[in-house]
Order: sequence, then structure tokens, then C-alpha cells
Amino acid sequence: MRGSAFICMVVVIFTVSCNSTPKDHVLVEAVTVNSDMFGASDYAIEIREDSSYRVIDYSLGLDSVTLELIDPKENSLLLAENTVTGKTRIDGNTFFFNPGFKQVDKALLKNGFMDLYIGDSFFRRLRLQIGNSYSINYFDQKRFHDYAIFNAPKDSVFDNSYNLNQRDLIFIDSVLTSILKNKEGNNAFYKQLKVYSNSDSVLVDVNIFLKNNKSLKDFFRYYPIISFDSPTYEGTYGKLEINLSKRTFSELIMSDDF
Repeated sequence: MRGSAFICMVVVIFTVSCNSTPKDHVLVEAVTVNSDMFGASDYAIEIREDSSYRVIDYSLGLDSVTLELIDPKENSLLLAENTVTGKTRIDGNTFFFNPGFKQVDKALLKNGFMDLYIGDSFFRRLRLQIGNSYSINYFDQKRFHDYAIFNAPKDSVFDNSYNLNQRDLIFIDSVLTSILKNKEGNNAFYKQLKVYSNSDSVLVDVNIFLKNNKSLKDFFRYYPIISFDSPTYEGTYGKLEINLSKRTFSELIMSDDF
């Protein structure tokens, strides 16, 4: 009897193990770090080994009758409405969603983040929790922890993508160090870089923000504070342009001078 019980136990364990197929394993997981960022959606994205994906939007809803905010985490119906599933096609460190969600059709994993795109236009950035093996790191994040890099949308002039690397950031950092030495100093600022590229040149728009604004610490890495189209920030900031191809740069202009 004991022998039969042992055999049955082995069979049960073997069956459970066989049912734990690779499709249940999570390849990539990314989450929003700051859900208050410009009122943006609070996403959790999960991609599994069978290429299926699930996106949950935890944004608060509004009750049309009571006009009270509804938390999807406490409302199963709203949570179901805010959950999208589908398949992904994987190409290196790029994941293509089918179907897309909120017009987002791809995710690019690099430098420890997941960047969401609508076509070639940047949409959102999430922090990778799982999937660092898919993330390409172009520079030392610890050395350049005060920098956030965003690729500008492609247009008729700047129709390429370019990933800033360690050598580029060393040059950019040296430029800012020389420019800011007579101000608070380079280390006193957060830096956001927007990269424009074509076959002839790589241009970098640099925006700097004093670290004494504590509210910027939690989200400056995740979304451009100064939008690609027009300024949307009411605080003090500085801007300049660096031409990486020619190794030249413009004068620093502070918002007080605008």
C-alpha cells in the first residue's frame, strides 16, 4: 500500500510539473513607476513565453451617476474593461503588439526601461521588472543617473533613430560641466536629452532642471518634461542644442531669458 501511495504521489507531482508549461513563464514585465505623471495611465505590462501579452490600465474611472472616482483595483468590471490581451512578435529587443492598445503598437527595451511607441512616436516609458536580458544597455546608467534620453518622433528631415552611447554621453557631460561651472554646477541638474537624427547629423536638444524641485525626481526619467512640440513646464529650466556629428553646441538659454 505504501508503495502504491508513493507511486501515486510521484504521478501527481509529474503531472503538475508537465502542466507547468513554458507558456506560463513571464519573459518581460514592466510597470509604471509614477502614476501621477501628467495624469498619465498607470500601466502594468506582461509578456509570456508563448508570446501572449496582457496590459492592465489602472487609471481611475469616473462614475457617470455619482461622479465619484472608481479604482479598478477595487472594481472587477472596470478592471476587466481596462485589461487588453493579445500576441506579440519579437524582433531582438523590440516587441510588436497585435492588437495594439490605445494605439500603442510596439515596445522597445533598452537601458533598463520599456519604451512604448505609437508608430515612431514615443508614448510612455515603464520600468522593467523582468526581462533585462532583452534590454540593450548603451551606457553606464550609474555613471549617468542624472540623464534621461528620448528619441524624437521621425519626420521628413530627421528620419532616422540613433541611440546615444557612452562616448556620446561623455562628450555631452563634458559640455554641460564646462557650461554650468559658473552656475550651480552640472551635478545640481537633472538632464533630459531629445535625440534627432538623419543620415547627415545627430542633434541633441538638452533641457536641464534644478534638483531642488523635488517633484521632478520621481518622473524625469520617464517622460519629457518639455514636450517635443512646445513647453508645458511652468518652472525654471535651461536649454541648449548639441550637434554630435560636428561636436559643437549652442549657448545655454534659461527660461527666465525667454
